[in-house]
Amino acid sequence: MEKISAAGRALAVILAIVSAFVSSPLIAPLLLILGGIAAIGNTPERNNKNFLMTIVLILGASTLEAMPFTGSYLATIFESLGVAFVGASIVAITITLEQRMVRDWLK
Repeated sequence: MEKISAAGRALAVILAIVSAFVSSPLIAPLLLILGGIAAIGNTPERNNKNFLMTIVLILGASTLEAMPFTGSYLATIFESLGVAFVGASIVAITITLEQRMVRDWLK
């Protein structure tokens, strides 16, 4: 399972870079799915770090547009990475909720 998560993570990064140069309505859903795949085997500590990175990427990526020449490309790349981290966060929250429900009902 670790290899599948690693592949999802690598594909999400590659797709985020490609999104700066190619526009398609499929990019955002693919980033969400690949981010979710990357988060399947995460530990709670790693999920906490992912939550923080999600917030920083979503809120801070647009500030990169202030850079001349490359700013818009960098902003798009980091915004796309933020979308992938949103997918990872949603999967992490879902897995945590499932674990809590099992723990609550199987006591």
